[in-house]
Amino acid sequence: GVNVAAVNYHVQGKENLFHQVIMRRFVAQRDRTLAALDQVLARSQGQPDLDQVVGTLVSQYLGGVLTSTESVNFMSLIAREMHGEHSHSSGPFFKEMIAPIFQAFSRAMILARPQLEQEQVNWIIASIVGQIHHFCFRWKKGQSMSDDTEEKQIILRAFPALSLPIDEYARQVGKHITNFSTAAIDSLYPEVRP
Repeated sequence: GVNVAAVNYHVQGKENLFHQVIMRRFVAQRDRTLAALDQVLARSQGQPDLDQVVGTLVSQYLGGVLTSTESVNFMSLIAREMHGEHSHSSGPFFKEMIAPIFQAFSRAMILARPQLEQEQVNWIIASIVGQIHHFCFRWKKGQSMSDDTEEKQIILRAFPALSLPIDEYARQVGKHITNFSTAAIDSLYPEVRP
């Protein structure tokens, strides 16, 4: 119902409108995530525990995504934007949204485990984000199925957590990813005590 000429005048086309909507919504998420990490660093006086860093990344991501079906759909748009054929990941979206979060959590992870090298941190963060995406899309897929289908019943038997309310599902997923990732990092890169 919007006049196309108005869209062209104000934001120079539908593609720019799409990017503006993504940027505006993601800026709020970026700022909340960075503020939560700043609080962890302040409380720990710059020496955070590993589980605090991982837990903050996971909880902020899940808190921004697993709040509603609309939020999960928004994450699908972000994923499409980052990995699609006409990806703008090298442009403003990546520089203003993704890079600041990645850099802040990289620094925090190294504060928690000083012996980690940047390449190791890159793999760790990618693994954590991959887990988050998996569980978000698994929830979205489960919600899209009719309850009376055999496929849905098979999925619920295999992963009963999909039948939980979204906030409880997010809590359990966040706890699992944090515990699993922290244990893996501890195993691969044990804390070196002076």
